[in-house]
Parts: sequence; structure tokens; C-alpha cells
Amino acid sequence: MKIKKGDIIVIVGLIILSFGLKFAIDKATTGYEGDVLVVEQNGKVIKKLPMDVDTEFVVHYGDHHNTIVIKDKKAYMKEADCHDQICTHMHPIEKEGQTIICLPHRLFLEIESHGDKKNNDDKIDKVVR
Repeated sequence: MKIKKGDIIVIVGLIILSFGLKFAIDKATTGYEGDVLVVEQNGKVIKKLPMDVDTEFVVHYGDHHNTIVIKDKKAYMKEADCHDQICTHMHPIEKEGQTIICLPHRLFLEIESHGDKKNNDDKIDKVVR
């Protein structure tokens, strides 16, 4: 079977189209850069940390702990003594609406934007039970 010139043009066109669509989707779904990391435990806000200040914050849950790090305007879970360690393997967050959750310690981290970058009328409430 021989590949024709028209087949190559179609294949290259589809590849270019797929990269263009991926770029457009990524651009459309990327949120605003957040400026506050909200730390909640058991549904209550326990701390709000600015994203533009490198810091390390330890949250205690009984005899257990989680270490949250903000560095270069990105937040991540550096350490946790929970059994599954899922929260420590989550990617760093930096955009409004992104979250990190540690279910065993009932800990919820979320990036929020309080600046003039977005109209707060578009903000969606969350429900956690």
C-alpha cells in the first residue's frame, strides 16, 4: 500500500487541527491566577494565606499533621502523615478554583482570587457534606 500526497496532507492537517483544539481548550479552561490559598478543615476556614509570599504552614488534626507549602505562587502538600498520601502526590495549584484535598484529615485547600481580575458575580458556591 502506497501513501499518496493527499493522504499526507490530510494527516498533517489533522495533527495541526488537534494541537490547535488542545491549545484553545487549555486556554478556555485555565482560570485566573489566584492570590489567596484558603485552608479549610471540617468545613471551617482555618487560614487564608497569600499566594505571593513563600511560606510553610502546618495543620494539625488530632495527633496527625499536614504541611502546606506556598512557593513561587504555587501551593502544594509537602507532607502528610495520612495512610494514603494522595494529597502529597497532587500537582501544585495556582489558578482560581483549583483544589487539593486530604480526606483522612478532612482538609481542603482552594485557590481564590480576591483581586479585580474577575467579576465576583460569576463565582460559584460549593457544597461539601
